[in-house]
Amino acid sequence: MNFKDMKIENKLLIISIAAGVLAAVLAFYYFSNLEQNIKEKMQPVKVVCAARYIPAYTRLEKTMLKTIEIPKKMVNMANVVDVEKVEGKITLVPFIEDEPILENKLSRKGNELNIMLSTGLRAISISVDEETGVGFMIRPGDYVDVLLTFQDSESSSGKGVLKTATILQDVKVIAVGSEITLDKKNTNYSSITLALMPEEAELLIFAKEKGKISFALRALGDRIKEKTKQMSFVDLIRQIKSYERQEEVKEEKINKNINEDILKRGEE
Repeated sequence: MNFKDMKIENKLLIISIAAGVLAAVLAFYYFSNLEQNIKEKMQPVKVVCAARYIPAYTRLEKTMLKTIEIPKKMVNMANVVDVEKVEGKITLVPFIEDEPILENKLSRKGNELNIMLSTGLRAISISVDEETGVGFMIRPGDYVDVLLTFQDSESSSGKGVLKTATILQDVKVIAVGSEITLDKKNTNYSSITLALMPEEAELLIFAKEKGKISFALRALGDRIKEKTKQMSFVDLIRQIKSYERQEEVKEEKINKNINEDILKRGEE
């Protein structure tokens, strides 16, 4: 029978069946392509990652690295697929175990101090000894406070008064001696290099000429800047007397309690 001669009901039925088949075919191809795309994105890709915890400013070696497989969709331009490509480079941030190594977190040059400096900062080196340098335990990547001990000739007494003041806080150490990495524990250095704003660099150089510079090592993660005041010998004596007075008060309270206890027992 010719399609033109069919009843309208039959025509509509055929058209509906054809549309359903076409929709089914299109849906099949759509979901097949979608499944294929998902499979491709989930395909495992080998990338370089940390074999153990790697601190910041560490020169990468093969023993520190390994490869793991991650889904292709999680891989970006910064991921590294060849260990030899990053061997010898320096980490700018710490990496935890199994964390993928990213190119933008590594230095491109392995031995230059300027890679440790952020834009706008300046590198200034200051001499240290075992006393002023916290027993040579300061390492690249640490944060320190800078203290100045100086003779205050403008004191109210008219005489020079020895004072100590914290002049800079939360300053990043980018090198100890000539070492800018944490490859080995270096205790044989006579200077540390700090990353400072230009005005901070001026202040530190001026302070160095006016007195003795010492450093206080900050706890890991402690980035809070505290309110401080200058301390002099007079403040030291006042503090000692305050402690002595506190001890006297404690002793008086203890004696009073003992005497009260003796009286109570006598009454019983």
